Parts: sequence; structure tokens; C-alpha cells
Amino acid sequence: MSLLKNCRVSVKRAPMDIDPDASSYTPGVVLETRNQDGALLFEGGAIVHLRPYDFSVRRIQFTKLADAFACLGVLTLPASQLSDSNGPVPLSYLVLVTGCTLVGKLPDHEVYRITNVQIISLRSPNSEDDGVSEIRKLLSSGAFFFGRSVIDGKPYDITVNIQDRYRLGSVTAATENMYLRNDIGLDFLWNAGLMYPLLQWGVNPMDWLVPIICGSFDLCIVFCGSEQARMGLISRVSSRRPGTRFHVRGVNDRGYVANFVETEEFVYMGNTVTSHVQIRGTVPLFWEQPGIQVGSHKIQFSRGLELSLNAFERHFMHISSHYGSTAIVNLLGCKQGEALLSRAYQDLHKQSSFKNSVCHIIFDYHSEVQSRGQKSLDWLQKQLERFVNSWGYFHAVDDKVVHWQTGTLRINCVDCLDRTNAVQTIVGLHIVLPRMLQSLNVTTKNQQMLITRFVDSLRQLWQLNGDQVSRIYAGTGALSSGRSKLRDVQRSAARTIQHSLFDTAKQEAMHTLLAQSNLQGWMKTVTEQYLPRRLHCLPPALLSNIMHRHNQFVQAQNLRVFVGTWNVNGGKHFRSVAHKHESVTDWLLDLAKTVKPEAVWGYRNSDYTDEQINKPIDVFAIGFEEIVDLTTSNIVAGSKPTANQRDWGLFLQRHLNRDVHERDSYVLINSVQLVGICLFVFARARLATLFRDIASSSVKTGLGGATGNKGGVAVRFQLGSTSLCFVCSHFAAGQSAVRERNEDFHDIVRRLRFPSGQVILSHDYVFWCGDFNYRINLSAPDVKRFVAQSSWLDLLRSDQLTLERQAGNVFRGFDEGMIRFAPTYKYDLFCDDYDTSEKARSPAWTDRVLWRRIRLRFPKLGEDGLLITPPDSVEDCPWNPGRLLIYNRAELKTSDHRPVGAIFDIDIHVVSRDARRKVVLDSIRDYGPLNAAVQLRVLLTEAKSGQPVATDDSSLNPHRRPEFVELLKTVAGSRKGLVMSVQFVAADIALLVFSNPKQAHVAAEFLNGYTVPWPNPIGLKQIEGGYNVHLSARLVELGLADGQEESSVKLHWLDTLQRLVEIAEREDSASQEPSIAADVFEALLAESDRLAEQEEIGTCVDMGRQAAILNQLGDQDLNDEGASIMGDEQAQPLPPPRRPPAPNITYPLGEAIRKDTQEDSDSRSYDDMRNMQQLATYSTTASPLHSAIKSSGIDQSNLLLSPSAEIQTVASCLDLLSVQDEGTPMTQSLFCRPASSSNLVSEPSLQPAIMVAASSSCNRPPPPLPPRPSRTVHDSGGVASSEKEKDEQIPLSKDQSLPVDDEDHLGIRQPSPTTVSDPNAPLINLNSFAPVRPAPPLPQPPALPPRPKPQE
Repeated sequence: MSLLKNCRVSVKRAPMDIDPDASSYTPGVVLETRNQDGALLFEGGAIVHLRPYDFSVRRIQFTKLADAFACLGVLTLPASQLSDSNGPVPLSYLVLVTGCTLVGKLPDHEVYRITNVQIISLRSPNSEDDGVSEIRKLLSSGAFFFGRSVIDGKPYDITVNIQDRYRLGSVTAATENMYLRNDIGLDFLWNAGLMYPLLQWGVNPMDWLVPIICGSFDLCIVFCGSEQARMGLISRVSSRRPGTRFHVRGVNDRGYVANFVETEEFVYMGNTVTSHVQIRGTVPLFWEQPGIQVGSHKIQFSRGLELSLNAFERHFMHISSHYGSTAIVNLLGCKQGEALLSRAYQDLHKQSSFKNSVCHIIFDYHSEVQSRGQKSLDWLQKQLERFVNSWGYFHAVDDKVVHWQTGTLRINCVDCLDRTNAVQTIVGLHIVLPRMLQSLNVTTKNQQMLITRFVDSLRQLWQLNGDQVSRIYAGTGALSSGRSKLRDVQRSAARTIQHSLFDTAKQEAMHTLLAQSNLQGWMKTVTEQYLPRRLHCLPPALLSNIMHRHNQFVQAQNLRVFVGTWNVNGGKHFRSVAHKHESVTDWLLDLAKTVKPEAVWGYRNSDYTDEQINKPIDVFAIGFEEIVDLTTSNIVAGSKPTANQRDWGLFLQRHLNRDVHERDSYVLINSVQLVGICLFVFARARLATLFRDIASSSVKTGLGGATGNKGGVAVRFQLGSTSLCFVCSHFAAGQSAVRERNEDFHDIVRRLRFPSGQVILSHDYVFWCGDFNYRINLSAPDVKRFVAQSSWLDLLRSDQLTLERQAGNVFRGFDEGMIRFAPTYKYDLFCDDYDTSEKARSPAWTDRVLWRRIRLRFPKLGEDGLLITPPDSVEDCPWNPGRLLIYNRAELKTSDHRPVGAIFDIDIHVVSRDARRKVVLDSIRDYGPLNAAVQLRVLLTEAKSGQPVATDDSSLNPHRRPEFVELLKTVAGSRKGLVMSVQFVAADIALLVFSNPKQAHVAAEFLNGYTVPWPNPIGLKQIEGGYNVHLSARLVELGLADGQEESSVKLHWLDTLQRLVEIAEREDSASQEPSIAADVFEALLAESDRLAEQEEIGTCVDMGRQAAILNQLGDQDLNDEGASIMGDEQAQPLPPPRRPPAPNITYPLGEAIRKDTQEDSDSRSYDDMRNMQQLATYSTTASPLHSAIKSSGIDQSNLLLSPSAEIQTVASCLDLLSVQDEGTPMTQSLFCRPASSSNLVSEPSLQPAIMVAASSSCNRPPPPLPPRPSRTVHDSGGVASSEKEKDEQIPLSKDQSLPVDDEDHLGIRQPSPTTVSDPNAPLINLNSFAPVRPAPPLPQPPALPPRPKPQE
């Protein structure tokens, strides 16, 4: 290889008499490096370290292909997620660095920038493959760097900053096993996935590959007399949540944020080194900026504050564990979406457990600099200086640490680019550098010119660093960095073009590079749900063994799911009073009551009792079609949120929370809209915080995929280890358009992908609902006649969807419940008549609900080492494809369709970490060493005399004879084993590498003491009887030192893997929810249900008396239809009605009421309990709370007639989210948001708005939210729980009282929202959760200096 290049790749020659494409020829590639003896062989899917002795013999078989500066690893392109392959991923490509430039030379290492890479196919090394062109382009973009030691030329790990390198106790920070590292450097390692294939075969990747970072590195030399100071900046972009500007925003469920960058400023001078670290990252909330952003920041939240708190806590726990103390420097502005995002950031910080240990500095950079100029930056510098001075910087002399850096600043704006660059420059240039120079004794007056050189050089380094980081994330250099405004305009336009045309391909290349795994297809998708990420580097056969036993470490919890669909015909009639006695709750909450078995109407599972059927729903997935009129303007608007979507979201949430416990109300998980198709997913609050990887997506199928009048939307999430996907779609219309509908289905399945790469059919459960538009192949009179006779089976024989499913054309693998209800389309509005228009369409079951579940089958290694799939056992593998409880339609007549609903009980797998650890360790012990190597000692004897034959002569050496090597392969593989490689480490010692350790174990037992007859071979002395080959075999671990005992070998590999398991479990526990408690799957009883249960158990009243009591607890304003239903079934006792009073409200009426509400039910008389229950009953027309307060003489201007403040809503990617909504409790002691940068740490001034009481169920009230001046609020408050809180609250003026409507438009009496002046305003409030873990204490900084006042 050339003088400066460190690697050489050679390809195996094809025999001259054998066609290279023949099956007998196995391509092979050999990798050589200057720093390692022997070579690395890639052949037949195996990776083997060839020892020098064996490689010297084999070298003649290979010919040079390319020389390279470094090797990055093995790249495998991901297979389809629907692939059923359970085998190992075939080795695909070897990634080589063929172009690089030296960008900096430091005392112990050199840093190189990668400028060109070559990707060689391991299956056909001499051919080029265009499938990896985007990855080649990404790696050759100049954003990747690697290091080499100047001492021995070995790879140098630059993923670790200088301080962590000293803390790890090693100058190189390298460990023997890459996957056992537990430092922050792994967050910045971009080719970890390329190292997995080497780890799988027991090869240490640090011996052959170089670790790379993505980011920036710049260095300059400042001459200080006779010495040289090497000053530089290195920025490391995190690989945990990579992406481009508008594709990746915010935080994920593991606590990793987009554009997280660690920037280290360092100075080497003589034997002294100093460094300082700053970090940046986007706001750790779930937010996004969809669409093309041209000069604006249209920020939308994909989850509310409740569902963001856990990820927020994990993010700051991760920072605290690696960097120590932290201070937030928030540079967001006050315009458009930035103000919304900034307020949410502040509110979530106040709700978190880090509110006292992590300071939050708010500095509106643009406004402050424009209004106050340099003085505002001087003030900000003083605020930051007190933190930097308190935490210090790293300083070491002669490898002895003088100072440690104990904390870091986390600086952010929207993109964490331009404003963040400016503030980080202030910190590094004006705060950190003077202290560093002081430690380097560059402080005297006669060195002022020298200090100026340091300052000017560092300023230029910060500018170059900002440009490079900006190019990675946004595609252009930084803005506002001292250049002209024309340059900034040009770069802003270039960013828009970059996002629209090029960022998608770049994003996919990043995902492919970082999503490398030893698994492929469906096996990879499922294993990621059950096992920690760090264990994915284990061999596929071992992972399959572990997953085969997944039932031993998971527990199945029951989850009840409602899936419904309704074509609302434009959605404009849902508030109509034409049928006010009909309620949407008949569809959503009381669907079981609509089933009439005696009339053959509706399906109900007969295995369930009334009590089991009436169990509350855990998850609601509600789909709508034609939620807006399909006009040209609406179709052009596409997936933008609409007023109808917001109204329906509020409408549904108000009715779903009809009869729930205040701490377990339904919150909106996500919602997605595509023109008229809209899907809402609600869940109980206690379950909602456990959902992970929530995402939504949509696909257009109208006019060949160009318009969204037809198409599909989907929402997915993971609960425990089970993934669920809900799809709502609207297919092509027309009686004869069956083929078009089938194409719509397949188009959605093929094209709909979620941001993380999942597809619809890769989920454990898929629920698909919608207006499928499949018709019945009968005339309208015939259909009506069968409907009148309830002849559902006769209709199903002509149902198009049923026929297409039976033919396997659509919905293959899906199930549907038994249809026992009339066709749902097409009706005249507000009546029960089918279409009476001129078209007289034939009635049809256009609205359907289907579901599907994947059955988990994992092969395991048999005794002979082969993968087998044993038959399922009912005892060991309980299977629930999804139990259908109810399938029926509801009689809502405001549309030409009737809504359809289905209720399911499904299994959610919850992993037990202790049980999983035990299964993993047991599987590892049973599997054996990863390298699957057997050492053979060969002894050649004469067959007749038994005398050993000397093999000193090369002509007698068996390993030089191809026929002898083939003989060993044949014998070793005679027990169904697959020998991947045979190599000789000495003349009489051979290493056989098998496909897995189980085969190696079987072969070692078989070969030990085995004698192989070898008739007189050509070239050897011909003797009577020929020769015998005596073998002695044992398992070994590659890389073992000579003379090391076998027992120590076993302990070595086992201890290593045990450490890996412990690190993986600890890391997984920190990045995910703790083990899910079983009680969260049980809905909390509403107050009426709880009191009824106590009455039943404590006083044993008879059923008639109990029914009378429960009727008193129900809504006293039941509609006539509900009353008639109750009256028709008085002969049999009913389960408790699902109309309890409002949540338990704490009244400020003295101790008498509070004590009365806490007494045990068996100590009360019937009349007392009835009176107390009536007091707790909520009504929009006559609130008992309002009446009680009125009678007590308390000023009513302080109160809102509403349920408890804790029944709030969590919104989604609609504009439903608003942290500036008003229906949240606030008190003077908690309303501590700074009004501006001038009062960051001091007590801020209050700007009171509307007061609502704090929730009594939380340890503390949630933080305040400012009011929207253009609108009034929903009723969402209670009353203060103590006189002290009352004194602190800000009363309403009398003219701020809120009107309350008498009743809901659909017949359900609920608190009505007040009028809204801004129809586009977000309408859903946010709730808060108590902190879940303590945060590390923050050292108290000195007092703030006063801020200079602006000049008059």
C-alpha cells in the first residue's frame, strides 16, 4: 500500500477453470491494515481474523483492489420490514475512506476530514452499485472527521472530549470492547452500526476501523515567543436524533433532541491543556414545522405538555449525568410560533423536577439587540459569566488535572444555528478565553498584542464553526455572522430550496447509516420493541433464541380499544337540533346498549357478562370522512388543520369525559387530517404518559395520488412492547369502481410510512376503519327487502368487500366482525329513509372496521445448531388475535351515513426487566462464545505402524494441501455444521470457524479424539495402509494469549457479555419508562361508581335500593330516549349507569364539607349519603357547588362553573395545542414567568388574567398560562382548596363571568364553551403532571448585577 494510506483491500481470485458466477465460487474480500498482523477475511457471510501464518499462505489467492486511508465498517442496506427472513443480514458493502485532508495536528493525535469514500460490494467486489450513492454523498460532504494517534498510528477516538478522556483514565479513551463503553462519546459515534458485523463475530472493531464524528473541527496556531499554542474548536453532532432542519425537530421519547451539538474550545500549550464545553439542542418538546417554511416559523405541537414531561425529564437527566449542572439559555423570540414554543418550554420547565436545579434564562435575542444594542449583550454576558465562573473549565498540567468543568450552558433558539452561534461566541470569546489565557500565564500588559492574536483567531474559528454546523442541519452557512444582509437573504433562499429539493434524500441517507443492525426485516422491527438497543449487536441466532423465549419475560395486560368511523357529510350538521334527543355518546360510550339480540341487531360477544362489557374504554380511535366539504379550496389546503377539526376534537373530548375519574380523563394523543379524512386518538390520562413513538402520516390517492379528497391517514404508537396502528381511509366511490378501491388500499399500504420508517403492516395490531365505499351487488329494492327481513347473510353474499377479501385481493390477513346491522349508506338527512333522490343509490355497508395482528414466531437453535421453528404450545404461547366485543352502528341521523363502532380487548406485552435479564443471560450461556471457533491439533501418523510423521518438510505439511483442508471441512461439517473458514495458526494447529457457537460446540465434542483416514495422497511417500490424521479439539476464543487456560477463556467471554447485559439494561431503564404497573390498565372508578361499590360492599343494600341510589347519582337531565331505555329493562338489575357526577371537587367551605366527603360509606345513613352525592352531582343548569357557595355568602365572582381543573385536554398536531390558553390554575406564588430579560432571576411582575382553582389531586398546582385577550375560556376550574390559596389567587371582576348554555345541541348536558372571537385560535388547554424524579442540586450562583437602563 502507498506510504500515507493505512488500509488495503484485496479480492479473491476466481479459479481459471471455474466460472466466477458458478455456485462453487464464493467471493471473498481481505482487509489489511498497517497496525494489525494478519488480515480480516469477509467470505460467505462470515468475518474471520486470519493469522499471519495462514494469511501468508492464502495471500496468493487474492489480488489488490484498492488502497485507502481508513475503513469505516460494513454497511448493509435495510430489508423490507415485512420480510419474514429470520437469518443474518448478508454482508453487503465495505466502506473505505479514499480521500481525506489533515485539518489539525495536536500533541498526541491528528485529525482528518473525510472528503471521499468508496463503497465496495462484498458480493461482487468489481461492480458498482448505485443504491448507496446517497450514503456515499453524505460521507463525502466534508462533515465527517476521524483521528489517528501520532505515536503508533492507531485509530484515535475523537468522539470523547478532553475532560472525559482524562476522567476515563486513558489518553485514547478506547476500550477493548466498543459496546461496553458507557460515556457520552457513544452519542457522537456515527459509524457504530457499521461496527456491528465485526462485534457479531467477536472481532474488536477498534483494531480495524476508525471511529468518526459528524460536525466541525478547526485549529489555528498562535506563536507565543518560543512556544506554540494550538487553539481550536471541535463540534460533535449527536447521532441519537439526526436529521435536517425541517425533517427532525424537538425531542423523542428517549430524551434525545434534534441538532444536539457539543462544542469544545481547547488550547494546547507546552505541557498544559485547557478546554471548555458548551452544548446546544432544539427545545425538548414534541413539536414540528410541517410544510415549506418561507420566512416564517409555523410551529405545531405533536403532543401536549402532559405527554412531553417524561421526555423532558429524560433529556435533562441525560445532560446532568454527563455534564453536571446545567443552565438553559432560551433565545426564542416573541413573534409568531416562537412565542408559543418559548412559553411551553418555560411552563414545562416549571412543572419538571429540574425547576429548582436548572436555571432558565429567557433572552429574546432579536428584540433585545434591536432595542438595546450592545448593552443587552453586555447584560447577557454578565448573567452567563456567573455560571461559567462558578462551574469553571478543564485545566491539566503534565497530565495532572488542576480544574474540572462541573457544568455547562445549554443554549437554544429555534434551529440552534444563528442566534446560538452568536451567544456561544460571546461565552467562548469573552468569558472562557480570558480565564484560559490566565492559566497559561498570558496576562501581562506587555502581552496585549499576543492576547489580541488569540482573540482574533478564536473569533474566526467560531465563525467557521457556526458555518459548518449550519451546513449540516440547514444546508447553508450561518446567518448574521458579520456578513452583508444580501448574503443572508441569499442563504435564506438557499435554505428553502435545500429543504424542498434535497433534504429528504439526505435525511434518508442519515437514517440508513445510523439504523444499521445485525437483523433485517420484521425480525429487526419486533426485536427493537422487546430488547435494549445495545444488545442488537449480538448475533442474529442468539437474538432469535432470546426472542423465542419472549413469553418468559413479558406479561400480557388487557387493553380495551374502541374503533369507530363516520362519514359526516361535511361535518356541518353535528350541532343540529333536528334530533337533539340523539347523542354521540350512543355511538362512543353506549354502543353496547344499541345491540338487540332478540331483533338480530348488532354483534355482541356472548362470552362477556354485562359487567365485563361495561368496563371503560382505554383507547378511542375515532375516524371521520368528509369532515369538511370536498370543495376545491379544501382539497388544495390538504392536511392543514381546520376549524371543523378543532370543533370535533373539543366536542368528542367533552363527551368522552362524561363519566370518568378526574385523574383518569381522556386526553387527545394525536390527530391527523387529510382534507376530509380525520382521525382522533384519545386515551386515559394514566395510560397516555406511557405511550412512546407516537407518530402520524397520510397518503393521497385521489386523481392518481395528486389530491387528498380520497386517501388514508394513520396514527401509531407503542405501549409496552406492543405497537398499534390506527388507519382511517376513504376509498374511491362508485358502484362499479371495485378495482379503483382495491388500488387505493394497496397504494396506502405501500406508500404510507411514518417518520421513523415503519409501515402499516409492520405493527403488532392494525385497526383499519373508514368509508371504504364497497357496495352490494344487488338492486336497491332487493337490498331493502333483505334489510326488512334482517337477512344479513344474504346481503353479505353480494357484498363487494366480502367477495374481494375472499379472493385475497384486499385486506389479506385482516378480520372483521359479524355484520348484524343494516347498511349504513345512503340515507336522507334526519330520517330513516334510504336514498329517495333521483339517483336512488342502492344501500351498502360502506363504513367498516377491520383489524389484524401479527403472530410472533421466532426460530431457535436446535441441538445441532440449526435454526428451527417449533410448533406453538397453548400453555407456553397464549395467543389473542384481538377479541371483538361489540360491532354495531349507531342511529345518528345528521349525515347520509350511519356511524359504525367496534370494541376490542387486546393484549399488551409488558416487559419484566428482571425476567428479561435472566432469559438473556441464560441464552448467552447456552449459546457460547460469539466467535464459534474450534481449535484442532493435527497429528499425522502411519496407518499401519502408528508412527508419527514429521511435517517439518513443507512438502509434508498437510495445511498446504487443498485436499486436506477440504477433508477437514467435510469431517467437521458431518454433524450438520457449517464451516465458515479453516485457517492454520501453526503447522499443526488449525482454527475452524462455524456459523454459530452451538455448531462449534457439537463439532468440538465430535472431533476431539477423532481419527481421519487419509489414503496415500499424491506427493507424499507411498506406504502400506496410507496415513491417519488424529484430531484433538476444544472451543477457543479468538485473540486468546498463548498458554491461556480454557477455563479463563470461558470466564472472559461470559464476563464480557454479562457486563454488556447490565449496561444495556441500565441504559434502557434510563431512556424509557420504568416497568409498567398493572394497575394503570384498570380505569379509576368515577366518584359515583366508587360510592356505589362502597355501598354494595359496606351496607349490602338490596338491588332495587341500590338502583335507586345510582339513579340519584346519574345526570338528572337524561333525555327521553335514555329514560325509556331504562324503563324497558326494569325487570333485570343493570350494571351501574355510566353517568356519574363530576370529578371530586374540593370546596372552600370549611372543614365540615371536606370531612363529610371523606367519611366511610358504611358509617352514613342512606339519606346522608344521598344528600352528599347530590351535592357532588354536577349540572350545567344548577351546580350544587354554585348553590352551596351562594348560600354561604362567598363572593361568586371568584368562581367558574366548571369541572375540576384537572379534566383538561392534551392536544396534538392540530392547532388545538396552545400553551397560552387560559383555563389553567394560577396563583401569585407560582406565576413566576419573567416578563422580559430584565427580571430573569428576580421576582417577576404579575400579569393576572382569569383565575381557576388548583387541582386537589396534585402535589402542587400546574404553572400559570397567560390568557388570550381575543377570546374567553372554557369552564375548566374549581375552587381553591384552602384559605391560604384563596388569598393568593387573583379574583375575576364581575364583568368577567362566563355564560353557560342550557344544554348541548345533541342532547347531552355539558358545560358549553363561550363564544370565541378568533376561529383559528387553539382551543385545548394543557394539564400538568407532578415531577417523577429528583434532580441534582445546582450550586448557588452569586447575586445578579443590576441591568443597565436604556438611555432616554
